[in-house]
Amino acid sequence: MSLSKYTLDRIEDGYAVFLKFPAEEEQLIISQSAMNKPVQVGDRVQIEEKDGIYHIEILQEETLQKRSDLHSLMNRLRNKNN
Repeated sequence: MSLSKYTLDRIEDGYAVFLKFPAEEEQLIISQSAMNKPVQVGDRVQIEEKDGIYHIEILQEETLQKRSDLHSLMNRLRNKNN
């Protein structure tokens, strides 16, 4: 597996479901026990698989920017409905 960017969509029954960035149409499902570190829903990450272990690097700046963009969008939607 080559190094790719993903966003953690959800965690279900011990599995992390990632959506490939940027289209977020392709899923990657990984057992949490096969990941080298914990992640949180919404984290933007780079993932590389080596010998059955998924090495995850959390992209802090991209994650913070994404959360900020979502927060701004939610505020605009709330204000539009008032």
